[in-house]
Amino acid sequence: MNFADDQYSAARSFAYTMIVVDDDPVSDRVEPEPVTEAKTPGRRDAAAAKTSRTKPVVTRSHPLKAKELIKSALDLGLVCSVVNPTGDEGSVAKSVARTALRADIVSLDWQMNNDDDGLLASEIIKEILHKDEEIGGRLRLIAIYTGDRDKDGILEKIADRLNAAEEITNTVSKNEDTLSNTAGLCVIWREKSGGNEKLEGAISETQLPEALLKAFAKLSNGLLSNVALATISSMRDTTHHVLSKFSSELDGPFFHHRALLKNSSESMDYAVSIVMSALKSEVDKSKVTSKYTTVDAIKRRLSQMPQSPENFTLRYSKKDQEKEFKLHIDDVISIMELGFSAWPEQDKQAAVGRQQDKQASPMPPKDAFSKSFSTLFCDTIETASFSMRQFSFLTNSQSSELSMVHRKAPPKLGLGSVIFSDADGGYFLCLQATCDTVRGAGLFFFVPLEVVDSDAPDIVVPHGRNGALINYVGLSVPPKCYTKSLSLDFGVINDSIGHIPICYGNPPRS
Repeated sequence: MNFADDQYSAARSFAYTMIVVDDDPVSDRVEPEPVTEAKTPGRRDAAAAKTSRTKPVVTRSHPLKAKELIKSALDLGLVCSVVNPTGDEGSVAKSVARTALRADIVSLDWQMNNDDDGLLASEIIKEILHKDEEIGGRLRLIAIYTGDRDKDGILEKIADRLNAAEEITNTVSKNEDTLSNTAGLCVIWREKSGGNEKLEGAISETQLPEALLKAFAKLSNGLLSNVALATISSMRDTTHHVLSKFSSELDGPFFHHRALLKNSSESMDYAVSIVMSALKSEVDKSKVTSKYTTVDAIKRRLSQMPQSPENFTLRYSKKDQEKEFKLHIDDVISIMELGFSAWPEQDKQAAVGRQQDKQASPMPPKDAFSKSFSTLFCDTIETASFSMRQFSFLTNSQSSELSMVHRKAPPKLGLGSVIFSDADGGYFLCLQATCDTVRGAGLFFFVPLEVVDSDAPDIVVPHGRNGALINYVGLSVPPKCYTKSLSLDFGVINDSIGHIPICYGNPPRS
């Protein structure tokens, strides 16, 4: 078993739905029928007409064997819907885009509507991406399943059309055999075999669902992403079981609880907490962690990294110089399990002896491991620092609004929210006593925060972008911050909403 197996297992447990758009779906196998051109034979042609042989009509049609496709998808646990856009060209793109919000995999034919050179397929992709951008992006696999063998030409046309669309903000780029952007998109090309088993690289309708599941699995290329897929899958599997626990008879006790609270608005959050607790209990029973976060699972993930097995490089600073020390995968696992302090002395000496330089490098100090351990899995200290801040925000943020999904109303301002104000000179932490204050005009109590470059900031917030990446800003609470506290009128702060914790205005340029 390897890490690819973990990816496929998590993806298969997660993926439920698949949409296939093709203008020539058929229920059964279709064989080309002979066609004879009708004409009135002359005297000289009479004999030839009697013995004329039929010739098949050559077309660019590549029928989709819908029955075989749907059966194969069902065998994998996928609900597959085949959509024929014929006669519905005006609205099919928007209809498919709306449905795709709840679909895990989308497959499109390329030549539709009498060989339109992919115009309808490109329009559908554009509408899907537009909907995805409205919710802040998502993992999105779109396959072009076609008999047209011009893979590079098809992908380049899609990229050109998407990048030319005004409503699409994320640039789409071609990388070898796929198209992608920074918001989670992956577009791939797969060739229809058309019943020709000797056609190299082509796949049949029976093979398509599993092939697309494997491609979907590659979108989840990390151990934590496997855990996320399996956890969400477990929650979906138990949804109706959890719903059955919340009968109308529980409303009375809930009302009783609300009446006893000093701040009755807290019961609104408590209601959600009860449901989340029930879901968490069901996830625990599914044993997600025992499958995807064990030592063996971690080792499978590390084995898949380009550094494996002997080039995990610890990069750290000593006397203003960057130092390097290489570790074997077994050393990395041992440190993760035991901690550097409990790492056996013989293993430390063995690690020193494995240094590639003629003169072995000395063992780095203990604080180098505690501060720079994440550099083992990155190419530079800078990328490791970015990953750590991203992780810090995800794990330490108290807000549930980590994305733009379904945000139709402005976010709440409350205890722990962070804002940025150009006018008032930087970042501020809200200490308003009412922790569930709705956004609106009025004075709110804040203390200033300082931007820091250290590896362990007090608070991390995503604010602005650094090229294609989100810019994660490290902040700390300065000494005697209360002496610099102030009240800000929330109703007049620049109304440019960023990620939660809330940020306003534009971040200062570094």
